Amino acid sequence: MTATDASQRLGVSPRQVQRLVSRGLLTPTRRVGRVWLIDADSVVRMVDRDRHRGRPWLPATAWATLWRLSGLATPWMDQQGLRRLDRRLASITAEQLAWACRDRAHPKRYRGSESFLGELAARVRSTGASAVDPGRDMLPPSLDSIDGYVTSSEAEAIVRDFMLVPDPAGNVTLRVTDHRAVESWSGRMPAGVVGIDLLESSEPRELSAGRRLVTALMP
Repeated sequence: MTATDASQRLGVSPRQVQRLVSRGLLTPTRRVGRVWLIDADSVVRMVDRDRHRGRPWLPATAWATLWRLSGLATPWMDQQGLRRLDRRLASITAEQLAWACRDRAHPKRYRGSESFLGELAARVRSTGASAVDPGRDMLPPSLDSIDGYVTSSEAEAIVRDFMLVPDPAGNVTLRVTDHRAVESWSGRMPAGVVGIDLLESSEPRELSAGRRLVTALMP
């Protein structure tokens, strides 16, 4: 469907549809002239997610949640905040959690040469389909695309060094955040983060794997 059709189905502006595509929440299929066509199934899934609409949690709360689900320490949250967080986690679904944590980073999509993907992967903290565990997630890792977290300064350097071109259907997703938890992390992102990113995918198998992983981690 066209971006205009998608905007009418979702009840948002065509510009907001473009933002959802750039964040990877809607899937573009192909370009006709200057117009992107949107995968209808990804729009239907977004309609379902919108049933959980509410104010997003602050990044500090979102990262504390995902770190806590992964069994990691959260020194930026006090005990009262953690108790409040545990009560929230006991009363929401995996999908509601993904919606609440949606402002944890700013995803940006690019197109890059496949010959550089291996080198580029070493420069990001892999997540989503780039960080699946085949035995745990019953899903093979993606070999033809990169999905990872970076700080804002790292993103600028990566885009420059690998000559990445902005593309809503690109094969490189950089999730930009300067939160201390991510800045001090290296390698594959913790299980809670990988699960949430899979749960936001427009690919049914990835979405299902994310739901299983996040549900297993929740109290």
